[in-house]
Amino acid sequence: MGISPLSIIGIITVVIIIGFVVSSDGERKKTLKRIERLKKRKPSATATSDLNLRRKQSQSKGITYWLAKPLPDFKRLGGRLHRAGVTMTPKQYVLRRLMVACAVTFFVSFILKKSMALSVLAGLLIGVWIPLKLIKRKINKQSKAFLRVFPDAIDLIVRGLRSGLPVSESLVMVSTEVPDPVGSMFKNISYKMKLGVTLEKALQETALELDMTEFNFFTTCIVLQRETGGNLSEILNNLSEVLRGRFVMRLKIKAMSSEARASSYIIGALPFVVVLAVSVITPDYMLPLIDDPRGNVCAMVAIGMMVSGMWVMNRMTNFEI
Repeated sequence: MGISPLSIIGIITVVIIIGFVVSSDGERKKTLKRIERLKKRKPSATATSDLNLRRKQSQSKGITYWLAKPLPDFKRLGGRLHRAGVTMTPKQYVLRRLMVACAVTFFVSFILKKSMALSVLAGLLIGVWIPLKLIKRKINKQSKAFLRVFPDAIDLIVRGLRSGLPVSESLVMVSTEVPDPVGSMFKNISYKMKLGVTLEKALQETALELDMTEFNFFTTCIVLQRETGGNLSEILNNLSEVLRGRFVMRLKIKAMSSEARASSYIIGALPFVVVLAVSVITPDYMLPLIDDPRGNVCAMVAIGMMVSGMWVMNRMTNFEI
C-alpha cells in the first residue's frame, strides 16, 4: 500500500517546522558569535567591515551558498518584507506561504483529483513563487524611486555643509525637504540620533537594511571622512554626480535591452497562451499531460526548460553598473 498524498504533505510540514526551530537556534548562536567578534574589533573599522561583509553575502550566489543555507535567511527576508511594506515577521510570512502551498496542493490533489506532481507544482507556484515575485516587484519599484531622488538629497546635504551646518543638521533638513522614500529614510536616521545612536551606527544600520550600493557609497564617504578627515562637501558633490551618471546609464541600458526583454516575455508567454487556446478549443487533447503520469513528467520537463531559458535571457539583459 503506497503512501497517501496527505501523509506526504504532513511529513513535509513537520520537517519544515522542525527545521525552523533548529535554524532559529542556529541563528541565535551565530548572532552571539558575531557579537563576540565585533567586541574584539576596533571601533573605527566596525562600520566598513560590516558593510563589506554584507556586500559579500549579497554577492554570494554560488552553489555552495545555497547548499549551506537550505532554510530561509530570516534576517534578510525581514529586511525585504520591511522594504516592501509587509507588516509581519519573517517566520509568520514563511508559515503563511507554507500553509497556502499545502492548501493549494490539497485542493488540486483531492478536490480536483489531479496528480500529486501537478498539485505540488501548483502549490509552490501559487503559495511561494508568485508572492516572492510580488515582493521583489515592490522592492524594485521603491528602489527606482529612491535612486531617482537620492542625488538631490545629497546635493541638499552639500549645500547645508557649505553654509556651515553640521552633518547631523543637514540630514535632518533632508528628512523634511526631500519627498519619500528618501525623506522617510533620513527621518528614521534623525530619530535614531535623537535617541543617542551615533551617526556612524545609524548610517550603518540603514545601509544594512536597504542593501543598496548607492547608499553604501554614501555611508562609506561619511564614515571615512569622520575617521580620516577631508572636505566632505566636495566628496559628496562628486558622489552625487557619480550616482546621477549611474542612474542615467541604467536607463540607457534598459532602453537598449528593451527589445531582448520583450522577446523573452513573448517567448515565455507564448506556450501558455497556446496551451490555454488548445484547452478551450479541444479540451481532450491536453488531458494526457494532466491525467497521465508520463504526461506530467513531460510537462514538468518542458516547464523546467522554459524557465531555464527565460532565466538565461533575463540574465543576459541585466547588467551590473
